[in-house]
Amino acid sequence: MTRQPFDEFSKQLFETLLSPYGRVTIDRNVPGEARRIDIYFEPSDPSQLNPAELGQLAQLSTTKSLFEPFRNPPSSHDVRTCAMKLYLLHADLNRTVDRILPDADLPQLWILASSVSDRLLDDFGGELAGEDGIYTFDRGWRTGIINIAELPVTEETLWLRLLGKGTTQEQAIEELLLLPETTPKRAAALDLLVRWRISIEVTANVEAEEERFLVALSQVYLEWERRTRAEGIEQGIEQGIERGIEQGERRGKASLILMLLRSRFETLPQSVEAQIQQLSIVKLDELAIALLQFNNPEDLEQWLQTHS
Repeated sequence: MTRQPFDEFSKQLFETLLSPYGRVTIDRNVPGEARRIDIYFEPSDPSQLNPAELGQLAQLSTTKSLFEPFRNPPSSHDVRTCAMKLYLLHADLNRTVDRILPDADLPQLWILASSVSDRLLDDFGGELAGEDGIYTFDRGWRTGIINIAELPVTEETLWLRLLGKGTTQEQAIEELLLLPETTPKRAAALDLLVRWRISIEVTANVEAEEERFLVALSQVYLEWERRTRAEGIEQGIEQGIERGIEQGERRGKASLILMLLRSRFETLPQSVEAQIQQLSIVKLDELAIALLQFNNPEDLEQWLQTHS
């Protein structure tokens, strides 16, 4: 299944942030429907959710939750479709235990949108939940909408604002780069943004609004490249300065090629990734030239068999 770059980024970001705190299911099947829930999270222990690490996302994840991110403003149809997934899931959970579960034990739906029209909020009775940008429907619906464009610009909202658009997202990216390098999840988020950038470029179908986004990601790419090279040098330094520099260059090229390949094929066997990471700089350069000719992972594996 091919994903759009934003879909892939949003799902991987939630998986990165929440997996230490519970089970994250991507593209969960909806019973009786040919539809999938984008992100489904079941906390292991809500008291362990760390606001210092997750920010406002910790508050949204204290119960079983469905997260449905939208790159563009959702329509009324989109909201109803998300609600349908929620209630089909409720019905399935009730069938599983053969009883009607209390509302508190049923999942909550959060629709995350780059922006939301006033009309849509009025149509569904969305009311501010005490904080700018967070709207909830009447309690029985167990549904809320996050208007990312309205979220306050604070460190607590950073992870959510990365899913925004335009100026909102660009500012969040700048803030991410300014965080100390030791900040939890910073490096992982930068890696995902670089992969998103590469995914857009690989499709060779860049819309005008995405060109501005690519510019915003240029600094992210430079930071990722610097960090990757530095890590390689540090790993190889015990073998000498020259060896360390070579190790850094090889690691950087291997990481970039792996991102390109994941953008084309989504997943790669671990054995294939390990082979690529062991290639010499010369072989990595040859692979970089050849990879655009690969139509599937099998072509890549055949190339590795003949060139490793």
